[in-house]
This record gives sequence, structure tokens and C-alpha cells, in this order.
Amino acid sequence: MSRMTESIIGGVVGGALVKGLMKFPIPTSNKQLISSTSVPASGSATLLSSTAFKFAIILFHGDGDSDITVTIAGATNRSIAGNQSGIETIANETISITASNSNTTTAKNTPTIEILSLQW
Repeated sequence: MSRMTESIIGGVVGGALVKGLMKFPIPTSNKQLISSTSVPASGSATLLSSTAFKFAIILFHGDGDSDITVTIAGATNRSIAGNQSGIETIANETISITASNSNTTTAKNTPTIEILSLQW
């Protein structure tokens, strides 16, 4: 590209920015806490209904019971035990989070889950 072409393009883009024709998105952040929940024996619970995220980091605290399996359902399904710590990254995806209890006699607790997300 010639210097003249670069100058013209730079002037057009710069002028559009000054005049407010080009808008850049302003990112905002959000933190969502899903507290520990009791799941009945052989039962399941929805911890997060279907939600779209541009970008999110999901933190599993690992403070739940080992009989609990937490599943993130989206483009691909991922699971983690309630007593395991973990981090999952989501980009341009709609997900739901459920927990199931494999213990047939006793209610068990899900882990605390934090979702840190960016939107723009």
C-alpha cells in the first residue's frame, strides 16, 4: 500500500472517529455467585438456566460433595465433581449448569460457583 493510500485511509478513519461515526463497544463486567445448594438423593437441580455469554470464566470452588456431578451444557458438555476445584472458559456460547447427586440415600451439596463475565 502506498503512503498516499495509507494517509487517505488514516484520514477517513480518524475523521470518522472524531465525528462519532465509528463507535467502539465499551466492555462491562459482571460477577455472578451460585451458592452451594442441597440436591436430594438421586436428584438433580438446575443451577443456571440457559444463558448466553460473550466471554466468561467459571470458577468451581470444590467445596461440594464428591457424590455431586456438575455439568456445563453448551456446544460441548463438560463435567466436574462437587469436591474438585476447577476453571472453565466460555466464549460466544450459551450454557446451562446442572448438578446431579449419585447418592441414593442422602442429600448432598453442590460447590460454590462463580461466573465472571464480560459483555460488549
